[in-house]
Amino acid sequence: MTMISYAQNGEDVLLDRLFPHGPGFYIDVGAHDPVHLSVTKHFYDRGWSESISTRNRWRFARLRDQRPRDINLNVGVSDREGTMTFYEAPGATGWSTFSRAQADQLRARGLEVIERTVPVITLANLCDRYVNRPIDFLKIDAESHEAEVIRGGDWRRWRPRVVLVESAERPAWETDLLEAEYLFAIFDGINRFYVRSENARPASQAQHASQFCRRLHHV
Repeated sequence: MTMISYAQNGEDVLLDRLFPHGPGFYIDVGAHDPVHLSVTKHFYDRGWSESISTRNRWRFARLRDQRPRDINLNVGVSDREGTMTFYEAPGATGWSTFSRAQADQLRARGLEVIERTVPVITLANLCDRYVNRPIDFLKIDAESHEAEVIRGGDWRRWRPRVVLVESAERPAWETDLLEAEYLFAIFDGINRFYVRSENARPASQAQHASQFCRRLHHV
């Protein structure tokens, strides 16, 4: 069967090979749009329901209207509860960020950046409040705020089977996932994929995509 990929780099194609059967559950931290560059659109169309997407202001209404089965949260995800300054780029909404350094880079490129205060929640508390089933995959695309999202997780209690995080290089936060007994599986050029150790077959961490697919059993 022909599959339409909506994701930026075919991430949904790889995930579909890992989770080919039945409905599942995802958490999409930093969802940009319900369709454009969406890692989760394909799975929503497959009937995955009551999954979670988070997004601040820009295009949130599109998520809410086009993903009625999802739990759509208009909040940021970080390593603490409260409020934070969010830097919105109306001309490039996918680059909106909690990172002042990234916001400064956007301004240097001539883009308008609007600052506003938004509510934030930790990943652990998000799961405690809204998740009542196993998490098949967690996608994190937080525009230079990935470390804070990961630090805010309770990786002992909430263990997604697969975690994919957008990162162009090996990041400092990877240590946190490795210490939580996640194994690095593959870098696709944009994202780094990790598999929880209880779903991994013994193998070295230097894996090709085919080996990555074989790592998940009993999924």
